[in-house]
Amino acid sequence: MPGDTILQVCNLTTQFTGPGGVVKAVNGVTFHVKAGQTLGVVGESGCGKSVMCLSLIGLIDPPGRIAGGEVWLDGKELLRLSPGELRRVRGREIALVFQDPMSSLNPVLTVGTQLTETIVSHVRVSRAKARRAALRLLAGVGLPDPERLMRRYPFQLSGGMRQRVMIAMALSLRPKVLIADEPTTALDVTVQAQILGEMKRLQKELGTALILVTHDLGVIAAMADTVAVMYAGSIVEYGPCTEVFTHPGHPYTKALLRAVPRLGADDGLVPIPGQPPNLLNLPDCCAFLPRCPLSGEECRGNRPRLHVCGPEHRVACHRSIGELQPYGEDLYEPAAGRRFG
Repeated sequence: MPGDTILQVCNLTTQFTGPGGVVKAVNGVTFHVKAGQTLGVVGESGCGKSVMCLSLIGLIDPPGRIAGGEVWLDGKELLRLSPGELRRVRGREIALVFQDPMSSLNPVLTVGTQLTETIVSHVRVSRAKARRAALRLLAGVGLPDPERLMRRYPFQLSGGMRQRVMIAMALSLRPKVLIADEPTTALDVTVQAQILGEMKRLQKELGTALILVTHDLGVIAAMADTVAVMYAGSIVEYGPCTEVFTHPGHPYTKALLRAVPRLGADDGLVPIPGQPPNLLNLPDCCAFLPRCPLSGEECRGNRPRLHVCGPEHRVACHRSIGELQPYGEDLYEPAAGRRFG
């Protein structure tokens, strides 16, 4: 791994076998995250983002399986660890903030019990010391009156408070990598801004690498150093956030950017035609082909692989835009009666 890289993922492949065949939910994903930096992962629902996150920490249950690849965390290959070894790594070295805190927190245990149990199960400390640490964690994520909250159950908290508790639990062991899968789903924008601000502050304080999964490109623009655009289980564009957002190289990335509502825009919301493909028995051609206004004959051949478009900027497209023109220029011409705007 490069010197300051804390997490290196190589050709990760996760599949689910069912009566109809094999669903390639994650299909040869490769990326790395440096210590203290944020990787933003974006893409439509069904593109494999959440399954990729679960795969990184070995939480894929049958009929799913990790069919190939490597996940290196600070020089340790996670996919080769035994279940017991992997349990010791989870939480302590790599942690996950789930999308829905209500279904992830135990409804019959108080917040204090759950936080304390998380700490004592990994670290040899007394329960009194673990409780004091839990109080500091709740205060650290901006929750008022931690003493009172320690005695409460998850259902007695608001959505934003539950999400902060989840973040506190994930950070309780000061992990090297924190994965946040849609951490602000269904929260109002004020609470969302507060939670993201606390995550950024704590990340800077602890030096934790962050993998942030979200549909909100505005959040990615504000939070991420690097962005990975996923489509049909694969990364189709990867690079520095500013470079990818201002000079997108893949038609799908450009389409996502065009679909973001913009104040003062006279063309309104510009949706992407069609929908992501069924991941069951994917064809060998480009998965974005049916929706792409730039498609040509070469796109019907082999599936494109990531190739270099600039320093640390990679694009998986047979017809990636030559000079990577700035976002905002109209690169899309009518194709087969379709256009993006």
